[in-house]
Amino acid sequence: MSRVDDSARAPEPRRAWPPLFGFFRTLRDNMIATYTEEAYERDIVQRKIFGRCRFLVNEPGAIKHVLLDNAANYQKSEITRRMLEPGLGRGLITSEGETWRRHRRIMSPAFDHRSILSYTSIMSGAARELLTAWSSRTTGASIDVAREMMGVTLNIISRTMFSNDSDHIVAIMERSAERYQAGMRPNMMDFLGLPAWLAGFGRIGVVGRTLGEFNVEIDRLIKMRSGPNRGPKDLLARLISARDEQTGGGMTAQEVRDHVITIFTAGHETTAMAMTWTWYLLSQHPDEEAKLHSELHSVLGGRSPNSDDLSELPYARMVIEESMRLYPPVHTIARAALGDDTLAGRHVPKGSIVLIAPWVIHRHRKLWHNPGRFDPERFSPDQTTARPRFSYLPFGGGRRICIGAAFAIAEATILLATIAQRYRLRLVSGHPVEPRGLITLRPRGAMMMTLTPQR
Repeated sequence: MSRVDDSARAPEPRRAWPPLFGFFRTLRDNMIATYTEEAYERDIVQRKIFGRCRFLVNEPGAIKHVLLDNAANYQKSEITRRMLEPGLGRGLITSEGETWRRHRRIMSPAFDHRSILSYTSIMSGAARELLTAWSSRTTGASIDVAREMMGVTLNIISRTMFSNDSDHIVAIMERSAERYQAGMRPNMMDFLGLPAWLAGFGRIGVVGRTLGEFNVEIDRLIKMRSGPNRGPKDLLARLISARDEQTGGGMTAQEVRDHVITIFTAGHETTAMAMTWTWYLLSQHPDEEAKLHSELHSVLGGRSPNSDDLSELPYARMVIEESMRLYPPVHTIARAALGDDTLAGRHVPKGSIVLIAPWVIHRHRKLWHNPGRFDPERFSPDQTTARPRFSYLPFGGGRRICIGAAFAIAEATILLATIAQRYRLRLVSGHPVEPRGLITLRPRGAMMMTLTPQR
C-alpha cells in the first residue's frame, strides 16, 4: 500500500506483523500504528495472540452482520470494559442486553430532532464567546486548536447538561479527561486474559486521581436536582425525570450518574477532536476552504448560524463528514464473539475478538478511491447513496450507533460556520502532526495553529 499524501498524515503502515513485545509497546502508545499494510487491502485479517483469535473486519456486509444482523452474538470486549467502565460506569457505551435497551429507550427523547434544535442556541452562544476570547489576541497569534476545541465543546455539553452549574463542572473536567485517557491503557496481562484485579494493578487509583472530583460534583447535582427544588429543565433534569415508555420506570441515581458522565465525556471529546482535525485539513486545502467560505457567505452573510441554517449548509456538513472519515474520533470498535460464526468466509470461533476499525475502513483501498485525499465531495448525496452503508462508521453502526450523533453533527456545523466566518487557521510552520490512537483519536501533543482574521 502506498503512503497516504502528506496533507492527511497518518502512521506509515507496517509491512509485516511486529514481534509480540513490539506490538504491545506500540499498542500502548498508539493503537492505529499497529495496523499493517494488509489491513488496508483485505476484507478480513486474522491473527492469533496468546492462543486467542483476533479478526480485523473491513468488508461492509460482514460489519453489518456483526453490528446489526447478528449483534446479539457480539458484545463489548473485556478489554474495552476494563478501559471504560472504571470511569464511565454502566452507561450506554458499556452496558449490554436488556439494561442497554431499556436505557436507550428512556434517553432517546432527549436526543430527538426537536430536542437537538433546542440546543443549538447554546452551541452558537459558546462559539461566539470563543470568538470574543480570540479577538483579544494579536493577529498571527498561535493557539493549540485541540485545547481550544476541547474548551468550547466542554462549555456546550456542560451548559446543555447542567445549565447554571456549568462553569464549575467545566473547570473540573478540563483537569480530568486527558489524564484519564493517558492512565487507562491496556497491557499484556489484559490480552493474556488475566483477572481484572491483576491486569489492572498498574491502573489502581487512576479514576480517583482523574475523575474523583468530577464524580463528587455530579453526585451532588443529581441529589440536589432530585429534591423538591429541581432547578432548570436542562438535560440532567430530563434524565432524572425520564421514564421508559414500555414499563413506566425511570433510572436510579447511579444509572443517571453513569449516563451523565458517559454523555459528558464522550459528548465533548469526540466533537472536539473532529473539529481539531477539520481545522487542520482545511489549512492544508485552500480550494476546499474557499468553497466552504463561499457557502457561508451565501447563506449566512456574516451572521451567526441558527437551527434553521443547518439544512442550508450542505458543504459545511460534507467537510465535517470527510474530516471524520480521515480522522474518526472513535478509531476502533472491539467485540467479543459469544458463539461460533462466519464472517467474510472465515470461521470465527467462540471467544474470538472482532475488531471493526473506522480508521482502517475509512482508508481502505477497496472502499475508497484515493483514500488519503481530502475530498468533501465524497459526501454529496449521489456518492453517499452509491456507497455501501457500513463503509463509513464515525459514530459506529447498527443498533448501538451513537445516540448523540445528530447532536455532534449539529454542534460541529455551528462551530465550523461561526468560526470560519471570522478566522482562517493555519498550521504553524514546521509543527509536527501525528494522529495518536488512545481511547479517542488525538493529535500527539498540541495542534498549534495561527489565527488570521477574515477580511
